Amino acid sequence: MKLKKSRIIGFMLSVFVIVVTIFSAVIGHKKNYSTLDNDCSAAVSIRDKSANFSARLNIYLSLHNDNTGYLDVVGKISEAGVSYTTARSWCFNYALQNGNTAYLTRLTMDKRAADDSPDGLVDRLIFSTDAGSGRYVKIAVLNNAWVIGNLYSPQFLCLIRDK
Repeated sequence: MKLKKSRIIGFMLSVFVIVVTIFSAVIGHKKNYSTLDNDCSAAVSIRDKSANFSARLNIYLSLHNDNTGYLDVVGKISEAGVSYTTARSWCFNYALQNGNTAYLTRLTMDKRAADDSPDGLVDRLIFSTDAGSGRYVKIAVLNNAWVIGNLYSPQFLCLIRDK
């Protein structure tokens, strides 16, 4: 009986040591991706058959601890068989609300010379901004990525860049 009890204790001690070792290794090598002071990038493909719209975009998002951010979108969009080049960026301020919800304000858009996309099309189907109001965005941290979405559903996975 004593032998069985000591084997069980020895086994549990071994498991405990292994778990602590693995936990320490993971924590020791894990980078701090949970902070919003990071940059991320994504390749996004959008297709909306009902709107006869498609897009292939590269997105870069940068958020800073001073509650400012930058979003850059470059790629091709198509509506009703007409193709456009999109090359624009937005600067904004953000305030975190209720955990992973950010409220974007003071959005300003910069449209580069290569961009021939109609503003209304981009506003309606890619990133809607209204100068008079803000915009809510969900940002969920997932290992070395952010899941970016609106209040209702995720939109894309943005991989955090190593600094």
